Amino acid sequence: MTTSEKLENNSTTPNQVGTGRKSYWFIWERFGIYIILVIFGMALTLLSDRFMTFQNLSNVLRQVATLAIISVGLLTTVTTGKVDLTIGAFSGLTGALFAGWSIQFGVVPALLMGFGFAVLWGLLNGFLVTRGKSLDVIVTLAMMMIAQGLTLLYTNGRPVIGFPEEMRFLGNADVAGIPMLVIVAVLMMLVIHIVLRYTAFGRELYAIGGNLEAARLSGIPANRRIITAYVISALLSALAGLVMIGRVASAQPTAGVGDEFTAVGAVLIGGASMSGGVGSVPGTLAGVLILGMISNGLNLLHVNPYFQYVVKGLIILFAILMDQFGRKSR
Repeated sequence: MTTSEKLENNSTTPNQVGTGRKSYWFIWERFGIYIILVIFGMALTLLSDRFMTFQNLSNVLRQVATLAIISVGLLTTVTTGKVDLTIGAFSGLTGALFAGWSIQFGVVPALLMGFGFAVLWGLLNGFLVTRGKSLDVIVTLAMMMIAQGLTLLYTNGRPVIGFPEEMRFLGNADVAGIPMLVIVAVLMMLVIHIVLRYTAFGRELYAIGGNLEAARLSGIPANRRIITAYVISALLSALAGLVMIGRVASAQPTAGVGDEFTAVGAVLIGGASMSGGVGSVPGTLAGVLILGMISNGLNLLHVNPYFQYVVKGLIILFAILMDQFGRKSR
């Protein structure tokens, strides 16, 4: 055998290298987020003997429940390649409306009016976003500011308190020792998971995010599906607002502000892409838990709470970079 033949036999072809990279990326896409979740849990268990206690884990679940609700709502828009930045501020606005309207009109009318308002809000968001290309960020950013302003105007910058005890049920009650807000979050995640994975509507959302023009050519009413996704996002934001006021027994004028970026981080960390077409509820849940564990762990370790923003920002940036790298590797 000549030297050249030996080199040829021992060398790795570019196709083999590419296949290896794709295999590693496939493993990362499927299991990376869960591996990170386990590593975070083990690390915090070693660093703090209070982390793995029942009381602390229950607190973590309570803290991330509202984030989980708005995150899975956001996931429905992200699968289409769009984003809804109003979810945090809108949950605060609807929380204030639920509280105030229940005092004025009673519990049932307040619930009907609040969720009805959420449907209109989602329809407006979806309609404006579908008027042109790449309008989702600027439209929902503007709507986020409008929601913040409406909340401050309605509450006059003061917390709304003294609303009926029935409004606190979802955020304050326990069922067989399990917090009701955790049950609500799990149910909503289960519903969205079934919708996205096992219905024609869910498959159409992924198709729109994967290739909008191809989806339209195949007969999918893309604009209507996107608008529906924004309605779902708004309804879940309103539900999160209702849970939130029940948990803290007041509607704060700044409630929910900034939660939209944490939710975006959770969705991206969970494997979704800003370009659409991918993402799952289990992955989003893992992203929510990771961010919740970070906040909880830093508190247990007595780290400056302002440092949490730095850590979360770095993690979100990492998720975005991994998303870009993954698209190039596919």
